[in-house]
Amino acid sequence: MEEQISKEQINNDKWHNIKCCYRLSETEISCFIKLLELNRPVTSIELAGLMKFSKTTVETALRKLTDVGLVTRQKLEGARIGRPKYVYSLPEYIWGKIEKDLNKCGEAMKNTKL
Repeated sequence: MEEQISKEQINNDKWHNIKCCYRLSETEISCFIKLLELNRPVTSIELAGLMKFSKTTVETALRKLTDVGLVTRQKLEGARIGRPKYVYSLPEYIWGKIEKDLNKCGEAMKNTKL
């Protein structure tokens, strides 16, 4: 009997593979998925409120996602006093980058000598 794979399982596998390839934590992958769902630039404060995480937790996750190229950070221009504000969003080329990186990650795993 052939096992049927559900759409949910495919999505779970996709997120697991992305998480593994980029060495992301649960919080980091959750922030990435939320940004995908929102499909618009958001501040760390807004994202923290939506996810019910602390601002520090979200900013740490966004820093990692930015470092690995999954998220872009843009400074908000304005005549504000104090620290600059940033918005975070996904790059236009995100799925192409992920596909390329997953292929590279898979090749590295295949070539691992045990």
